[in-house]
Amino acid sequence: MKFDVCIIGSGAGGALAAYGLQNTLGNIAIIEKGDWAKRNQDPLFSLQHYYRDQGFIGGLGKGFIGIPTGEVVGGTTTINSGTCFETPESVIQEWKDQLHISIERSELEPHFETLKTLLSIHPVPEEKISIGNKLFRNGVEALGFTSPSPLNRDEKNCDGSGRCPFVCPNEAKQSTDVAILPLFLKKGGTLLTQTTVTHIQEEKNKVLLFCKDAQKKSLTVECKKLIISAGSLSTPILIRKNKLGTEWKKAGNGLTVHPAVKVLAQFKNPLYSSKGVPQAIGFKHPSFPYLSFEGVFTPPQLASLVLPLDGKSLDDWLLQYDHVASFGVLVKDRGRGTVRHYPGLGLFIHYPLHPKDFLDLVEGARFIGLAYLKAGAQKVVLPFSGSQNEFLDFNDLKEYDFGSLKPSQLYAMGFHPLGSCGIKRVVDENLKVYGSDRIFIADGSVVPSSLGVNPQITIMAFALRLANYLKRQLKSSDSDIRES
Repeated sequence: MKFDVCIIGSGAGGALAAYGLQNTLGNIAIIEKGDWAKRNQDPLFSLQHYYRDQGFIGGLGKGFIGIPTGEVVGGTTTINSGTCFETPESVIQEWKDQLHISIERSELEPHFETLKTLLSIHPVPEEKISIGNKLFRNGVEALGFTSPSPLNRDEKNCDGSGRCPFVCPNEAKQSTDVAILPLFLKKGGTLLTQTTVTHIQEEKNKVLLFCKDAQKKSLTVECKKLIISAGSLSTPILIRKNKLGTEWKKAGNGLTVHPAVKVLAQFKNPLYSSKGVPQAIGFKHPSFPYLSFEGVFTPPQLASLVLPLDGKSLDDWLLQYDHVASFGVLVKDRGRGTVRHYPGLGLFIHYPLHPKDFLDLVEGARFIGLAYLKAGAQKVVLPFSGSQNEFLDFNDLKEYDFGSLKPSQLYAMGFHPLGSCGIKRVVDENLKVYGSDRIFIADGSVVPSSLGVNPQITIMAFALRLANYLKRQLKSSDSDIRES
């Protein structure tokens, strides 16, 4: 099989690179390890079938941080919350000042505008905000802070099913499998699903991809240009395994994940928090600039996985789960991790939580608990094990000393792995792999540093920017041929 461009991965980076290149760079193929998601399945089914390693993958340091990613057509966009943030201006300035990266917001702005229209990005309407989000908002206001604001999401005709991270049942969330890939296929693009790239070989005039299909049959794909968009956990492994480019040994370094925790609150009356948009509002605390507070809610079927309790206490929370609300907080991480693959062990992620990030998350969890208690919660449970974590009284929680708490006691997740093949380390500012003439990367791995916000729009904008660069290259090449 021969193509002008091959793209490994169909998520935020891969799908948008294909979208931006189509009708310009000839025939394009996307190679995707996962399959199309089935709608209206139980959340447990989605976890088992559409998350890499059923969601049980994470980074080890002084504790464990789960890092869930999608292994499905659409990548992680199919199983994320749909929250959309443009790249913060402050982060772009950090790249310029600290990393000497010359990407300007003006370069990304047209792509942000394209994505707003393409993905139907808009704030969550009041009637779709879940009760758990509203109660947190009430508590924040009662504490005297500025009211949390609705978050921007990519959706059309959302019915508030509360299933965003477990495959939207009615295709309202505009993940790439809904909004982008059908357009790509309609225009003649090729999508190879359930196909795994096992080896990559760059030659003078082409790149060869050696693959296995769903039946484990061998398949060789040839292309003129290759874009690797396998995500921050898989892309560096492909780079290292195949020794692609001159800086392949740096691939897998610099991982950031936005460590995050959640707090659950139990109220007297039933809430049914699974109805409505689970990540509907966001809040920035003036005293904790590295923290971003966002709504979150785990469906009842998976509740036992997120409660840091056992025995009678766990039974109580599970039996009263209709009365439960929850909210989360993530940190713009100062720590960095590594991604490696070892024979006999497989993927290994080392991620030591930075001490300042740990302290911020503890205080972020305390704040969520205080907000819910202020809003009338009977009790809250904070994401700590081996320590007091249930509180019934506002002042008890406010004054409690968490000084003896250790990172290993934190129930944390890292939903946004980024930076493992960062710009100016593994790729140049045009996302071309250093030392390669034909291989590019377009996914979260190229993001140079922690964003502090959900990264989907940044990844997509980078992919569209790469598509424009490749189109300019083609135009320049055609011009040179005509002149000669």
